[in-house]
Order: sequence, then structure tokens, then C-alpha cells
Amino acid sequence: MKSDGIPTITEKKFIDELYKEGNIYAPYGLYERKAHGYKVFKIPLNASFTCPNWDGRLSKEGCIFCPNFARQFTYESFRRVLNEDLGEQVKDQVKYYREKGAGKKGFVYIAFGTNTYLPLDKLKKIFDTALKHRDVIGLSIGTRPDCLPDEVLDLLGEYVKKGKEIWLEIGQQSVHFHTDERTRRRHGVAESIRVVREAHKRGIYVLFFLIMGLPYETPSEVVETARVVSALGVDAVKLYPCLVMKGTGLQKEYREGTYRPLSSTEYAALIADFLEHLSPHVLIQRMSKDCGLDGKVAPHWDTHRWIVGPRVEKIMMLRGTKQGSKFSLGLEAGELKPLD
Repeated sequence: MKSDGIPTITEKKFIDELYKEGNIYAPYGLYERKAHGYKVFKIPLNASFTCPNWDGRLSKEGCIFCPNFARQFTYESFRRVLNEDLGEQVKDQVKYYREKGAGKKGFVYIAFGTNTYLPLDKLKKIFDTALKHRDVIGLSIGTRPDCLPDEVLDLLGEYVKKGKEIWLEIGQQSVHFHTDERTRRRHGVAESIRVVREAHKRGIYVLFFLIMGLPYETPSEVVETARVVSALGVDAVKLYPCLVMKGTGLQKEYREGTYRPLSSTEYAALIADFLEHLSPHVLIQRMSKDCGLDGKVAPHWDTHRWIVGPRVEKIMMLRGTKQGSKFSLGLEAGELKPLD
């Protein structure tokens, strides 16, 4: 496969192998298996983080789609230990996932709230504890792009130097400022541009959370999101449908009839459009949402990834396309010929 020139830090040779094996998009899990030589898993960790968009530093409203103070403890295996000591959480979950056959070693996924929103000494203690287990090979840290100053990135870069694989899972949600503004994100895309650049300098991988079907955003803007994410050199994405959750600002809009969720058919087609316009070397970690649904109001269709994924694949197979089929960031050198 021809290189697209996008400056991700993943090994493109492994991604190219995925396509040669018949995949029509680049699955994160299969990539990690190739990169490490064995199957890996991710385990959740509750370190009781909050969010500056809830505690008053930025606002006390939160994003219009975010419920429950940015915390959703819905991993069934995790509920029994989520309030235990951090080390015990890791020990329990590594054992649980290994016994299930999920993989040989894993990443600790610090997922609930904004997980870099603490003083450096406290962050280091949490990260050190999470990485202490011999079967933990790295961290996946869910956070906001405006909560990653150089000092935090330097700390994470030190773990990279010690051989750990560090992923930042950035809740960007949209690359369009009018959407970020109207959904009360209280940051734009500029913060994420900086984070991708600075994280890559330190050998840290970057994933973007992106919500499809946000209020006020058009299908053509979703396609542009794929192009922007590609141009930034983001290493992976998680794609989610916009859910209406209890107790959110979006629920009010839904009840008033000013917001309509995407149908299952619309969502699957939109994901297919997104993938076609995305660089073939951006890994796909998720295409839909199958956890955190206890308070879901809408949409009424099943958003589980094992249902949505095959629908997206079927659409792309019928179209005869795959990830990156329509990806372009401008004319090629051979096209710089004025037409008569």
C-alpha cells in the first residue's frame, strides 16, 4: 500500500499487512497483536478523577451529552472492585481478563473523568501503581486536550523511555468549533493540534474520541472530520453515536424536539463515509458504544459495536470500498496539469 505521508507513530508495515489479509479497515486489536506478537487486552481503572468542565474551573454545566459528572461505571466485571485500592483493582482485572482468554498482557485504561486533571505528584503515584503489575505493558489515559501541559507529557514520556506503551485517549468529539462551542466543550481543535505534535515528540500515541451525529453537525462536516484527523497524524480513533442520556442538556433538547438522533441506518452509512475518507493508517478502536448505557434515553436501536460493525462492513463491501478509498488532502503531483 502506498504511504499516505501522514506522521502517525504506529508501524505502518503492520497496518499494511492487515489490508493484505483482507481487512477493509485497520482494527486496533489486530494491530496490537502484530506489534507485540501476542494478544493484548485493556482493563478499566477507577482513580476517582473529576473534570474541569464539571467542578467549576471551566464550568459546572458539563458538556450537553455528558451524564453523571463524567463517570460511568458500567463494566460488569469491574463494579465489584471499582472502589478498591488501585493496586487491587489492577490485580483483580488482570486476573479476570487473562482467565477469560482476553490476552497475554494488557493496558490499564484510566477512563472515568479527565484523567490528567490532578497535580503531577498525584498523577505519578497513580500511573506508577497502574504500571507496577508485571503483566501491564502500558497505559491508555482518557482525558481532555486542554489538560495536558508539557509537564504531564514529560512525565508520560519518561514511561515511554522505560519501555511502556502510552496512549492518550483525547475526548475531542468534534473538530468543528461551532459544534464544540454549542455542545459546551469549552475547548477547540487548537489544543488537540498541540497535543498530537507534543505527544509524538515523546513517543506517546494519540487516539481521538469522536461522536457522530452531534447536534448542529452535517454529514459533510463528519467527512471533513476524517480528513482533519488524518492530517493531524492521529494514531487511532474511537467512533461513537451521539447518545441522549438522562440528566443531560441534550435530553432537554431531545424532549423539546430540537434534536433528533441518527437512525441505525443513518449511523452505519455515516461511519462508512467517515472510514472511506480517513487515512488508511489510522487505527479503528471502536465504531460504536456498548457500555455506559444505563441511563440511555435515545436512540432506541441497539448501539452495541458487535451489531454496528458488521452493518458498516456490509455497506462498504456493497460499495466496493475500504478505509481510505476516498482519502485525499489535495491534488497529486501528476494532477498539476491545467486542463484545456
